[in-house]
Amino acid sequence: MRNAFRWIGSGVVALAFLAPVLWLVLASFRAESRIFDPSLGNWLTLGGWTSGNYADAWRRAALGRAMINSILQVALIGGVGLVVNSLAAYAFARLEFRGRDWLFAGVVALIILPVEVLAVPLLLTARDLGLTGGYAATLGGLTVPFMAKAFNIYFLRQHFLGLPAELEEAAVVDGAGVLRRFWSIALPAVRPALATVIVIDVLTHWGAFLWPLMISTREETRTLQLGLANRFTQPPIQWGDILACGVIATLPVVLLFRWVQRYIVISDARAGVK
Repeated sequence: MRNAFRWIGSGVVALAFLAPVLWLVLASFRAESRIFDPSLGNWLTLGGWTSGNYADAWRRAALGRAMINSILQVALIGGVGLVVNSLAAYAFARLEFRGRDWLFAGVVALIILPVEVLAVPLLLTARDLGLTGGYAATLGGLTVPFMAKAFNIYFLRQHFLGLPAELEEAAVVDGAGVLRRFWSIALPAVRPALATVIVIDVLTHWGAFLWPLMISTREETRTLQLGLANRFTQPPIQWGDILACGVIATLPVVLLFRWVQRYIVISDARAGVK
């Protein structure tokens, strides 16, 4: 009986969290006049269902170009950032150099600074470096300031510290250098942590709005979130199109999380053991 109550309680909580998402998906297939009709018969009837909202949303919001921009943004930040942050984290974990602890303390202190505090200085710096204007320049402005991240360095350093030092000592005896030990031993051993960092970066920048709004001054450089936001301001405002845009913008993140979920679970389990 106790297990039954637990299952019922868990189901109620899960439904409460999933209800907005379920409504988003269902309403995106409803005709405009039926989206906000709360009656049960409205949702159980066979009439009023349409897939035209997705075609309209894709055409009016130019989602194809916006999605490519967002994919390039998160791919560059995640890919290049993974190299930069993992190298920095390994250096803080394994290398001995003067001022290492003070420098790492400064990196940790940067975690508390939100992007809103740094937005204006970043914009002025990006402008002075020529990272605004053209498509390639704007793509650089979207990505370069966020490739190195304090939290990612801290997170990966803690996982590198958790690796047995004996593995790398044996590699040193065999003549392996620092980069060889990093690439062949340390990096494969923290794959769950790397997957977690990638998901965090994707979630952060796929849904980012403030920085792309500041840096993207041309229509062809707008990201997916800016294309979605335009649907609220450009008439005619069609809620079916807006909801369809929301589903399209959410689906890639859900698929990515589902793909790397087991690595995140392993990473959290190891962190709990430590």
